Amino acid sequence: MDDWRTDSIFCALHLRYLQKAYWQTRFSVSFPRLRPCTGDYAVEQPVGDRQLVQLITAWRLFDPDLDLTLSTREDEAFRNAICRLGVTSMSAESSTQPGGYSTQAESHLQQFEISDERTVKQVTTMLREQGLEIITKDWNWY
Repeated sequence: MDDWRTDSIFCALHLRYLQKAYWQTRFSVSFPRLRPCTGDYAVEQPVGDRQLVQLITAWRLFDPDLDLTLSTREDEAFRNAICRLGVTSMSAESSTQPGGYSTQAESHLQQFEISDERTVKQVTTMLREQGLEIITKDWNWY
């Protein structure tokens, strides 16, 4: 869709449907703004910082129990400023290349640019300094 507001409204309507149909399921919404990437795709109406804050705040008001995720696509200053507005999950030390966590990943491929390159320790320190509780999981792969 061309308008992020319209896209968000339809996403909220779909979420409500899913919550009614699968009421025992936990849901989450992520806010990955498109960044420069391989290829020639360009965003026609990019979402600015002010609009993203408005969007995250609206989602938090819409559903206080919804998990809201903010990725490393956002820069350090923005993530530091917004983490107390209801974001429940933030990534750190992300890899955006296909198979990026594999030992055989091709280092020249990249899905999008990472803007916040801090380590997990640096992000958790920032969150603790803001009085937020940190819960991490190093996923077990079987």
